[in-house]
Order: sequence, then structure tokens, then C-alpha cells
Amino acid sequence: MNITVIGGTGHIGTYLVPSLVREGHAVTVVSRGQQKPYSEDEEWSSVQMLTCDREEAETDGTFGRLIADQEPDGVIDLRCFTTQQAHHLIDSLDGQPLVVTGSIWSWGRTSVVPMTENVPKEPITAYDSGKAAVEDFLLYEQTRVPASVIHPSHISGPGWAAVNPAGNFDVEVYRSLKRDGSVTLPLDGMALLQHVHAADVAELHRLALMNSEKSSGEAFNCVAEQSMTLRAYAKLLARHFGHEPQLTFLPWTDFVAEVGEKNAVMTHDHITRSPHFSMAKARDLLGFAPHHSTQETVLEAADALVNI
Repeated sequence: MNITVIGGTGHIGTYLVPSLVREGHAVTVVSRGQQKPYSEDEEWSSVQMLTCDREEAETDGTFGRLIADQEPDGVIDLRCFTTQQAHHLIDSLDGQPLVVTGSIWSWGRTSVVPMTENVPKEPITAYDSGKAAVEDFLLYEQTRVPASVIHPSHISGPGWAAVNPAGNFDVEVYRSLKRDGSVTLPLDGMALLQHVHAADVAELHRLALMNSEKSSGEAFNCVAEQSMTLRAYAKLLARHFGHEPQLTFLPWTDFVAEVGEKNAVMTHDHITRSPHFSMAKARDLLGFAPHHSTQETVLEAADALVNI
């Protein structure tokens, strides 16, 4: 196939693009050109790279035409956040299968466990609402292209700092755990995180495109099979680094004062959602199961942080 990947140099694209090339497909990556993939797989040498500022091209009406000019047999859009962006894209296509990245954030807070794809959405933020609206538009409101949506959780892997045991992205949390096994956690540390390895997210996107007759009109969760509490995550890392865990639990107000407003806002976003999603649908329809466990995912990501 001739496949166009939009936003293909980030977390997901780092794994997705080489896998498509290895499978024999011709791949064009459309990106702003401001980021390099996290790995230097030799397959990138055969990828056609197109630099494009998507927002500018959408504003002047040239983005869809740019994609159509590649004459793709299939399109994977890793950077679609609004229905307007989805319109710009599909209005230029002519029936090619499309796979778009959504987010489990579009559900808002966890309401049942495990969360399946048919649980009603209650978005919290504008980002949540945008991702939910994209899914509704692609799956239920348009008939121009066969579309599917992949909803990842906390995408993790080598090359960037994953959501840490305090529920934010402060690398100092990793440093402290590596130094002596100590960390400060909010409340009782029982909120859940559900990481997923970027390689697994990439594989589900690939499977959805290659099996469009099964995936068309469907949304799929993409998470590790298990969630993990903040305290269990902290203990895992502390022992991995050779220490007995030293966990401190603080009431919310004290936690905010300890970690700062910016980190606390991110923590709040994660612990109020406390996700645990099901992977049954992807397994039943596409034969997909995550290759990486939650524990393997976070340990691999932590070990790759060279600055700790």
C-alpha cells in the first residue's frame, strides 16, 4: 500500500512508520519537521518526508490537497484534535481507509471498571470534548471514508518522561526514587494510572488500517491490560533502582504546596480520572493484545531517562 502518516515522527510514529516500511509499504510522513523520531531505524531512509505546518495549510485550504496529492491507499492521522481538522482531511479523500488517534481522555472520569468503548462519554476539558467530537463525526456523521479511531492512554516508552508515580511529568520524581527510593504522593496514593507502550499503540493503528473491513466504523481502546496505583508504581520503581520504598502521603493542599501549582494541575488531571479500560474489543475484532505489560512499559521508559 501507499500509506500517508500525518504527524509520524513522535511517540507513535517512531514505532509505526518503520513497521509499515518493514511490511513492504511505501510511506509518506507529513509533519512540521520540528521533531526527529526517537529511534534511528534504517527504515526511515526509505520514507518520504513532507514538511507542512498543518494549521497554516488548513487555514489557506491546501492541507487536504497536499494529502490527496500523495495518492494514498490509506491514511493514518496521529494529530487530529478537532472536527474541523477531520473535515479538512476527509473532504479531499475518496474512500480510502482512515485511522485517527483519539484518547481515553475523551471519556472524562472513570465511571465503571473496566471502561469499554460503549460507555457514555462525559468529557471534562476542551481537549476531551474535541477528541470525543472527532470520533462522533468520523464514525457516525460522515460516509465519505471508512474510518476507525484508536484511543490510547498514557503513551510511554524510551525517549521521553512518562507520567510518573506522582501523576505528573516532573523528572525530579524519578531522580528521587533512583537516589534513595523516596517520593511524595497525593492523598493515599490509590489513584490509578494505565500506561501503554508506544509500540503497542503503533501496532493497533497498523492493524486497524490493514483490517479496515473489520475496523471501519469502530473505536478501540489502546491500553496496557492492567492499571497500577500510584503507590504500587512508586514501589516498583524504588525497588527497581535498588531501594526500599520511602513513600510520603500528603493531603491535597499540602501536596500542591510541595510540588508546585503546575505539577499539581497535571496530577489532578490524572488522579481524578483514575483510568482502567478494557482491551477486549481490539482482541475480539482485530486479534490484538498489548505486547508490553504496565510494569514493563514504565520500567523501560524510566531506564531510558539518561538525565536521571
